[in-house]
Amino acid sequence: AALASARALAPGFARLRAAARPSRASNARLLCVTPRAHDVGEDSAISEMNVDPEIEAFREHQAGAAKLSFADECRTLVDLGRYAVISTFGREHGGAYPSGSIVGFAADDKGRPIFAMSSMSGHTGDLAANGNCSLTVTAPGFTGAADARVTLTGTVTKIADPEDAKAAREAYLAKHPDAFWVDFGDFAWHRMDAVVGARLVGGFARAGGVDGEAYFEGAPDPVAAFATPIASHMNADHRDSIVAMTKHYVGLTVEDASIVGLDALGMNLQVTRGGETFKIRLPFETPARDRKAVKEVMVAMTKTAAKAAAGGGE
Repeated sequence: AALASARALAPGFARLRAAARPSRASNARLLCVTPRAHDVGEDSAISEMNVDPEIEAFREHQAGAAKLSFADECRTLVDLGRYAVISTFGREHGGAYPSGSIVGFAADDKGRPIFAMSSMSGHTGDLAANGNCSLTVTAPGFTGAADARVTLTGTVTKIADPEDAKAAREAYLAKHPDAFWVDFGDFAWHRMDAVVGARLVGGFARAGGVDGEAYFEGAPDPVAAFATPIASHMNADHRDSIVAMTKHYVGLTVEDASIVGLDALGMNLQVTRGGETFKIRLPFETPARDRKAVKEVMVAMTKTAAKAAAGGGE
């Protein structure tokens, strides 16, 4: 199932690449997109060789399905993150090789990662010698290669201005309220002010990147902060409705479906069809930017799908 999830939507990826654009940024700042498809059997639901009319219609639907821009998705993952892997140039190897450390962080309103770093930590000394580094942030609930992650590449420096340090402390404690140790004498505030690029692996047949300017022009998704309880409720109590919506709106007959991601433009679903488990995109009929709007659009789509399943049309 995990392998099939990683393969999801590969045949339509070239069209997804054409549709994906950084938010408020030019195409020139879309740095990379991976177009290659995995090798799957011709009868697979995600095979480009499968000429079943339902599968062909499904591929066409997915090619135009609304989704967040790369910049907005990168900003969203960083905004949701609390811990990440920072890779610095390790001094123990002459600064020639990367060294990874798990660090707590919080993003400010500009998307800049903030850190409380102890002078006793190896990565703090590494950054003092060479601030260039990368930070890999995973999606909440990350379990493996089928889940989203983003890597920021940039420069981390110590915050010198007292007012900036005060603001950094407030932002960090808002994300880590129990981090009393940030006021210990050996800790100091650091921030990734310069971001030269953000590389996204969306875990949804979606991979690419934007440069630093496009990253900062992006914005966190307004729905992401409360997406998990909505998805959990739907998966626990309305799974049959998700299956019905998949059939009605995506045109795909599946045995099972669950919501694995939710944003202002729609849902990422994990579906099972013919023994294969993979991920698909189900856009909302209209964008929803707050909890009330999400409820309204999902209720409306659920009712429409149920009516269609009962033979009543739209």
